[in-house]
Amino acid sequence: MAPATRETLPLRGAGLIALLTALAALGQFASSVYLPSMPAMQTGLDASRGAVQATMTAYLAAFAIFQIVYGPLADRFGRRPIMLLGGVLFVVGSLLCMTAQSIGFVIVGRMVQAMGACAGVVASRAVTRDLFEGPELSKVMAAIAMAFSAVPAVAPVIGGALQELIGWRASFAAATGFGVVVLLAVTVWLRETNRSTKVRLSFGTIWSGYRTVAGNPQFRAYALTTAATMGGLFAFLTGAPAVAIQEAGLSPMEFGLYPALSIPGFIISGTLVRKLVAKTGDAYLMKVGAAVAALGCLAMLAIAAGGLVTAWSMMVCMMIFVCGMGFVFSLGHAGALRHFPERAGVASGLMGVLQLGSAAVFSGVVAAVASWGALGFAAGMAVAGVAAFVFSRGCR
Repeated sequence: MAPATRETLPLRGAGLIALLTALAALGQFASSVYLPSMPAMQTGLDASRGAVQATMTAYLAAFAIFQIVYGPLADRFGRRPIMLLGGVLFVVGSLLCMTAQSIGFVIVGRMVQAMGACAGVVASRAVTRDLFEGPELSKVMAAIAMAFSAVPAVAPVIGGALQELIGWRASFAAATGFGVVVLLAVTVWLRETNRSTKVRLSFGTIWSGYRTVAGNPQFRAYALTTAATMGGLFAFLTGAPAVAIQEAGLSPMEFGLYPALSIPGFIISGTLVRKLVAKTGDAYLMKVGAAVAALGCLAMLAIAAGGLVTAWSMMVCMMIFVCGMGFVFSLGHAGALRHFPERAGVASGLMGVLQLGSAAVFSGVVAAVASWGALGFAAGMAVAGVAAFVFSRGCR
């Protein structure tokens, strides 16, 4: 059967972009909806703060590792089978977390959940590359990224409300429901878009594909800038819940609402990208975004080192960071993938490995220094922000 095009897909226009966004957002939703419940999980499962934070690290590590696998599989067997497999794994992993009786089982469930979520991320980016080209690709990626980037702000609001009303297991029930809806939507409305499934699947072919992609200096510049920015975000997401709820005195509901205050930053950056990208190009806006994100990270370190951490001071720093992150996430994927129309799956997979690998490293370090409080995640953010700024200098 011939691969589907935008004209032959059952779902078109805004509906298609919404489905691709939902696929890409599964991972972000699962990683952030349970954040307001972390202290309750610590109590309910009789676990340490570090052990609960390790559920984030395990999730990110599995997410990163399996993107290496899914990229070549999506190029060889097609995007749709990978998305369907991922949807099933995501639902199973979410159910394991929801019913777990110990923190160890939550960690296992989180790893299975990540195995499923990363399939959606890899395949959705590859589908977008299959269907769009040139400036249109950048605009569509920017629209998806704006919605995608807002998920870590919106999901904790949902999680905070569920924690207050029901308890920590409800967040994983919500993830299960989201996964079922996306799986059904892919089954009904999304057809195969890969134009070439003749790629040989062998270790040599896979290694050659990753080496070709990684050898491109523009891929490295865009991908590493995005990865470092992702590391800064997850340094905050790993360390902030305990500090905000157990030390700053916020309730789970208040912490859930807290990240949502940064949504204007997503909207501003996403709108500016769509209006300016045709005039200035991707590279200039990537550099601006990385510089703004680094400024927010360094500001967070300054207030932590100075003992000035409050709910509002952290929010101001995060709003600055999020404005820059919106630029980077909107443009990073298009800039990294545009050179590889025949290896979109491999390029998407490798980019995902770098992003989630960075997130896992920063999350793990923050979990290891949980006793440092705000200074731990602020220092992680500062390192990530400076790295993103340096890597962005190579964008052309």
